[in-house]
Order: sequence, then structure tokens, then C-alpha cells
Amino acid sequence: MEQNQQPQPPVFNQPREFQPAAPQYQPRVTPSPMMDPVTAVKTCLKKYFDFKGRARRSEFWWFALFVVIVSSVLSYLAGLVPAIGYLGFAFGLAVVIPELSALTRRLHDTNRSGWWVALLGLCIAGYYAAFAVLLGPNVEMLAGATDAMSMASTIVDAVQSSPTTATVMLCCSLGVILLTIINIIFAIIDSKWGENKYGPSPKYH
Repeated sequence: MEQNQQPQPPVFNQPREFQPAAPQYQPRVTPSPMMDPVTAVKTCLKKYFDFKGRARRSEFWWFALFVVIVSSVLSYLAGLVPAIGYLGFAFGLAVVIPELSALTRRLHDTNRSGWWVALLGLCIAGYYAAFAVLLGPNVEMLAGATDAMSMASTIVDAVQSSPTTATVMLCCSLGVILLTIINIIFAIIDSKWGENKYGPSPKYH
């Protein structure tokens, strides 16, 4: 005698077979050759006021090395010929803007804001402004100081006469040190491949 086959009730929430997620591959890109020193210096001087776009590590660090070498040579020559000191001062002022613009583009290349550089520039300006206010009236006394003790005494008197300005100068100097370290760390980081909001990558095409 055949037994009637009863329909089986449906089974809900059956476990699904485990399917591993597909690996996420980045497109294979080839970095362009490193920028040579001469091209890097020419590029940074050409982009004197260009705070937009991106700059790879070789562009920024070759220019930074150029500034250090020239400044060191002029400083050494100023010890032999004091008049060259004015040339070194003029060179230092001339390269401030291209240094800041190159650093800004370098941070853009790591997908970071250039406001880090703006904060550093603000602290530098605040330090020199406070320095001028604090020691400006005592320039002649400092220039006429014959030994370190006389110079230190003049500086202490200036600080005691204007403690607020001295505090501002101290805070700005600490800000310069801290922000310089932060910006150097950012500038060491490699370029981000692909395009970001600051433009296409100068290294990975």
C-alpha cells in the first residue's frame, strides 16, 4: 500500500554559503622619474606665487637643499666680507615666498590642507613683529655691546619692560618649532596616487 507523501513545509532563513569578498585592487601605476635638482629649483622659482596644485617630494626637497646650501655659503662669506651679509639677508627674504608655496603644494600632494603652512607663516610673522617691538628700541645698545653679558643684560631689561610682548614672542617661537616639525613630517610622506581636490598627481600618472 502506497503511503501518501505529505508536502514538506518551507524552511526559512537557511544559511547561505560563505562567499569571500572580492579583493579590492588598486590600478597599477608607474611613478614618473624623480625630478632633477636643476629642474626642481627652476620649477619652484617659476611657481613663485603658486600656492595651488601639487608638488612631489623631489621638487620640494631639492629646492630646500638649494636654499640651505646658498644660505650657508653666503653666511660663511659674510664672516670674511661683512658686506656680503646684506646679500645673504636679501636672499633669505627672496626665497621665503617660494619656500612657502612649494611646501603648500607638497602638502597638497599628500592630500593635506595648506593651512598648516599658513599657520607656520603667521607664527613666523608674529615672532618677528614681537621681536621688533621688544628689541627695536635697544638696537643701538645691542650693536654696541662688547660682550655677551652686556647683550644679555640689555635683553633682560627689554623683557622686563614689556612682559606681554615677550610672552607673545615666546609663544610664537614655540609655535614655529612645533609647526615646522609637523610640516616636515607631512613633507616626507609620499605622493598620493590619483587625482585629489588639488589636482592630478605629479608622480603617478
